[in-house]
Amino acid sequence: MPDKANNRKKEANKPAPAKKTNNMEMKEGNSFGIVELLIFIILAGVIFIFIFGMKQMQEEKKEELLAAKKFEEVLPNFALISNAAKDYQKNDPFASWPSMLEEIIDPSKVNTPEFKFSFQENGTVIMTTTKEFGKEGIKVVYDINKDTFEIDDPNPNVKPTIKEDWIYQ
Repeated sequence: MPDKANNRKKEANKPAPAKKTNNMEMKEGNSFGIVELLIFIILAGVIFIFIFGMKQMQEEKKEELLAAKKFEEVLPNFALISNAAKDYQKNDPFASWPSMLEEIIDPSKVNTPEFKFSFQENGTVIMTTTKEFGKEGIKVVYDINKDTFEIDDPNPNVKPTIKEDWIYQ
């Protein structure tokens, strides 16, 4: 009887199983971890905020320049009205100021769609913005006797606004 034990093929020894790594250990290779992903997201957010913030700033600057240009176009009207009012006062027997703008100048010469002018008996020229300017109700008051300007903006936090440095350029 043949020996059955010898007919069996001997199996080679299997290599020992590799040590199981702890899940907390870093894997070698090109994989991203949570920290790298968070850093990438933060950098992308900062770049996003910077780019769109700059665009918003540029748009606001353009709007401000447009408002400044509109205001600078009507700024000489204060001098025109005040000179006409001074002439009126010189020729008046009581040396009083005109009671309204229509007495010294045609309002259509100084008024624009964005700005409306008026005159008060105390010697002040008042320019008021309209909706076409972008915000209604801003008043620029010029006192002829004191030669001073005053800006009365009911809501200075809302743009567009009129800045003092536009007057004294």
